[in-house]
Amino acid sequence: MPQDNKAFRLLRLLLFLSGSYPRRKNECTDFLQIKDSSFYNYCNELKNIGFDLRQKDGRYWVEYAGCTNQTLANLLHFTEEEAFILAKSIDSIEDYTLPARRLKEKLVSFLNHDKAVEAYLQKEKSEIVKILNKAIKDKRQILIVNYSSGNSQSIRNRMVEPFEFKEDFTLIWAFDTELRENRQFKICRMGDVELTDFEWKHEREHRSLPVDVFRNTGELTKVVEFELNVRARNLLAEEYPLSQNSIKEITKNRYLFKTSVAKYEGPGRFVLGIAEDIKLVGDEGFLKYLKEKVANCEKIFKFFKTP
Repeated sequence: MPQDNKAFRLLRLLLFLSGSYPRRKNECTDFLQIKDSSFYNYCNELKNIGFDLRQKDGRYWVEYAGCTNQTLANLLHFTEEEAFILAKSIDSIEDYTLPARRLKEKLVSFLNHDKAVEAYLQKEKSEIVKILNKAIKDKRQILIVNYSSGNSQSIRNRMVEPFEFKEDFTLIWAFDTELRENRQFKICRMGDVELTDFEWKHEREHRSLPVDVFRNTGELTKVVEFELNVRARNLLAEEYPLSQNSIKEITKNRYLFKTSVAKYEGPGRFVLGIAEDIKLVGDEGFLKYLKEKVANCEKIFKFFKTP
């Protein structure tokens, strides 16, 4: 499986260590689910490839000469799904070590192209992105003006400490000083942003949360498990490429999918969309969530019944 491939794990570690702030060893091992010895081996491998891996006070990061503290993830805009697909591409040439090495070197070369950043900053909301980027670089708080929140169903100002871009400059991780927690903010929902004179006060608390295979963000504390036929298996793999890591064939043309997620909404929408091709297994929380959704649907459809 690609997640067991060395190239895939190296890419994930490289992205993780290219973030807006250094990472501790245990954060890296937890992220990759590897042992300490493997972590040190991967660090040596990154150094051998040519990346400038730094370490201070128990924290690790990748330094890029000539860059204005932009991360590999920001410049190349690799989501985990894209890294997964790229790793599969590298798999096809892994027997030829020189081409694989050249490919990795080209990634670093592309990293240092200012035109790559300029291209992204030509997009809508580019001025907002520039201000956010400066706030990250200078470690300053910003005021998000008229942020439209889907969760709270409100539009209001937010004072935050932005620290990491995600998804092609469309999302940003920031520490909300009022709620005192890390949250994701979508650039398209910002009315405007104002750079303040206040420096970061909560840097030690800055932390971006994991993203599950259904692209929901949060701690991966919930488990979903269900069986799929061939059609469901294909649809799941096509719509959510990272799900392939968690699909196992149990009998001919029958598969089991089990993974940890941040929210039930993603897998819930998928399961309800092709319920006839799926057999539910667990967990209890997921089953309860689906029952509530079905009950709500039944209430809605009652209005459409003819007398």
